[in-house]
Amino acid sequence: MKKITQLSIVILLLIFAFLPFKTVTAEAPTVVYDVPISSLHPTQAGIGKIQISYKLTEYLANDAALTASFFEDFNEDNGYIKGNYLTADTQTPKQDKNLLKTVNMREELGALVNPELGSLSVQVVIGPHKEYYAIDGHHGSNTNQLIKEMTGLGYDKINVAVIADYSDLDEKTFWQTMLAQKYMYPKAYNVATHQYETISGLKLPKQMNNQLFVNDPFRGLNYFWRSTAINKDTISVPFAEFYWGEFMSRTHEFDDLNFQTPDDYQTAFERGNAIFEKLIAGDAKYTYLFSEVVTKQYGITANQIGLQDSYSAAKLAKQQDKLDTAKAYMFSHPNLTTSNQAVFDGNTPVEPPTSEDSSTDDNTSTSNDETSSTDSADSSSSSESDTSGSDTNSSDTATSSTDSADNSSSASESDTSVSDTNASDTETSSTASDDSSSSKSQKNSSERETSSSTDAAISPVEQTHSSDKTATTQIADSTLPHTGDSPIHFWLILLGAACVITAGIKFYRLKE
Repeated sequence: MKKITQLSIVILLLIFAFLPFKTVTAEAPTVVYDVPISSLHPTQAGIGKIQISYKLTEYLANDAALTASFFEDFNEDNGYIKGNYLTADTQTPKQDKNLLKTVNMREELGALVNPELGSLSVQVVIGPHKEYYAIDGHHGSNTNQLIKEMTGLGYDKINVAVIADYSDLDEKTFWQTMLAQKYMYPKAYNVATHQYETISGLKLPKQMNNQLFVNDPFRGLNYFWRSTAINKDTISVPFAEFYWGEFMSRTHEFDDLNFQTPDDYQTAFERGNAIFEKLIAGDAKYTYLFSEVVTKQYGITANQIGLQDSYSAAKLAKQQDKLDTAKAYMFSHPNLTTSNQAVFDGNTPVEPPTSEDSSTDDNTSTSNDETSSTDSADSSSSSESDTSGSDTNSSDTATSSTDSADNSSSASESDTSVSDTNASDTETSSTASDDSSSSKSQKNSSERETSSSTDAAISPVEQTHSSDKTATTQIADSTLPHTGDSPIHFWLILLGAACVITAGIKFYRLKE
């Protein structure tokens, strides 16, 4: 019996020694100091240039000197805030508030940061070729880069926090992983079509440069809707401002604006405030639309992206003053009014079909899943709880019913020629036809054309087969580094060990 016990112990030790498990540990982000801003790769195609315009008025005194506000924000972005930086002995927290607003703080402290006491504004993922992909801090980085280019002042380097290392992945798998982890926002607002369109990861700007980004007016105006309707401190998910942009654009109450004049921004600001006030008050139309556009598509509630419990009209005047300042600066600097529309080349915008279409033809639901193959993040989990940040999918099916019924008066005639090219409009007209079999044929043909033209414009990430939810989920999971093997493997190995031990015991008993 002693021999049996010894043999069992040896077998178990051998098995556990070769278990293919990795221990998952939570590590603090690694801080990398003085990274050139121009070397950071963006993970979104759009920025709000009206917001950047206002920040420039705060940071530059007559375009000739940096203000205290610049140094305060820049140092905070780098992690140098009260109680979050160290003296030269790297031990004692420095508490001098006056340093926070002077250039001396940056120069004196250099790279003495304690990341455990706070977080840096710019968080990055290491991608293929060991390059940094910024998943946050796009507006601050672009603003600092602009200041350096325009005036020669400030800094063109910044400290970053590395939160993940995916450098061992190929480019296709890298973008799949980024999408699955919600580390990128794969859309941008196309002012020509008044829609948020899916953008290939390969077509994102290659560096932080104002000229390479799409100007997203909704993303910019979101900054000025703060305090009255949005509390930025309660936002708990990334890309919150873009989700508000998607909601606003889907009201179709901005389709007559091209955002080429200060008046367009003023009109949009006022309309947005009116919409927010009604949404906060529980207006059925906007509550339903938000649910369809944001909650069902991303699994995100209005509170998670900062919607206040009450509308603060008293804060409106202050926000209006900020917007007036931003408009004056933006339209006196042509480099701030540009928008890189080239990222939309080859895209085919697709508006989701109405709920009437969905109820008319059961096949519509399936065809929508096929059309949403451009939305690889949604396809991995097309349930209401999906938060991957990809393009519109079948959960948006019911939205256009409200859009068309409640907003037809606000949608301009000029947009009709654009929307007629969309696959969803083709489906709507087909469904309205008296000949149902002809309708189905036309819809299927249109969807095949849409899928073909859209696939040509998107990266391999968005071309993942969206209808195969299980397969997509497995692909995403299998590409995430630093994860342990499946628990199933563990139990299979233990079962095998038990069988070996049992066989060994029986063998020795027979010999005895």
